Amino acid sequence: MSVTAVVVAEDNGTPEGPVPGGGSFLDPLVSRLSAQYGVDRRAVRTRAVEVLASFAGARVHAFVPILVEKQLRETFRERNGLRTIPAARAESEAVTG
Repeated sequence: MSVTAVVVAEDNGTPEGPVPGGGSFLDPLVSRLSAQYGVDRRAVRTRAVEVLASFAGARVHAFVPILVEKQLRETFRERNGLRTIPAARAESEAVTG
């Protein structure tokens, strides 16, 4: 089974698009991360679309939502001056690596 994530920018610059499972995982992810890290929703969505686009050529798309969330969390942790605990980082890389 092949699943494709497509991102299209609407007229107002807010990207939308179909993703695995037929629904958008970006909307709830953007909401959660915006609230958790105190970042404007538009900034989170913009970065989410950039990260999602980086997986466009991936052979397997099943884990793309997880990988997008992981990269976004790392981005906003760094911006907030928070660091990932080395043991937790190694564990998460072992799972996705």
